[in-house]
Amino acid sequence: MVTNETLLRELAAKLEAAWNASDSVAWAAQFSEHADFIHVLGGHFNGRADIERGHRRIFDTIYKGSHNNFTVEKIRFVRPDVAIVFLRGNLIWYLNGAEQQIEARPTLIAEKLGDGRWQIVTFQNTLITKDAVPTLNETLAKAHPYKGDTPVHK
Repeated sequence: MVTNETLLRELAAKLEAAWNASDSVAWAAQFSEHADFIHVLGGHFNGRADIERGHRRIFDTIYKGSHNNFTVEKIRFVRPDVAIVFLRGNLIWYLNGAEQQIEARPTLIAEKLGDGRWQIVTFQNTLITKDAVPTLNETLAKAHPYKGDTPVHK
């Protein structure tokens, strides 16, 4: 028996395969017609057609020949027909012939259709920077850089 978790993992695998084939149509096919997509730089694609156009553009330019690897880190079912899927992405791409690497944490919200398939209704991609996960000592030693909080020491 195929579980919903298995189907959601397959959805992530379809995204990975579409990316690695530079296939914007297959990539966009995993999204609902009116999906929202926030890319790693904060831009917003509205709807499957816009998601396809945006990915066709990057597959033909900056991410031409790139390779993306998605790992499912966690699946959380909000309802039997709605799930949040937390991914870890590792993108290898090339800038002036030199290999580059980007790590990101895409999060998607998927909805189960009446025929049992899952589709993405929202996708948020967050770039992981070197400052994204400070060590405990770094956390205690300084305030949060965006909130201006003063660390509490007990």
